[in-house]
Amino acid sequence: MKSFREWLTEKINAGKSWYSFGVDEYLVHVLWDVNVAGVFVLHEAQYRGKPLGGQYSAQLHPPHGNQGMQHIHVYARDNQIFALNMDGTAHDKSHGVTIPNKVADAIRQHFPRFTIPANNIIENADSSAEIAAIASLLED
Repeated sequence: MKSFREWLTEKINAGKSWYSFGVDEYLVHVLWDVNVAGVFVLHEAQYRGKPLGGQYSAQLHPPHGNQGMQHIHVYARDNQIFALNMDGTAHDKSHGVTIPNKVADAIRQHFPRFTIPANNIIENADSSAEIAAIASLLED
C-alpha cells in the first residue's frame, strides 16, 4: 500500500497541494487542485480546534479520569500557550501564565462555563498552600 506522500508524487496529482493535521488519533489530509480557477485556501485547517480570533484557537478536552475536569488547551498558531481548567485553575503546569485580553474575551464568549481569573493570570499556587509555606518558613 502506498503512503499518502508517495501517492502525491504520482503524475496524476501534479499541481495539487495538501495540508495535513491531526484530530485525536486521526491524521486528516486536505487535498486541492491549485490549477483550478476560483480555488481558495482553507484557513480552518490553520487552527487547532475552535478559532478564537487572530492567531489563537482552543481545544476543549474532557476530564482525565475521575478526578479531573473539563479543560481547554489554547494555541497561538501551532504552539500551545496554556491550558486552563473549567474552574479557572492551571492545567498541565500553566501556572502564572497571563491570558491575553483578546483570548480571555473569546473564551468567555465561546466557553461561557469556564472561569477566567479576574486579572487574567492563571494562579501560581493555592493561596492557603502559599500561606502555610510562608508560615512554616517563619517558624524555623
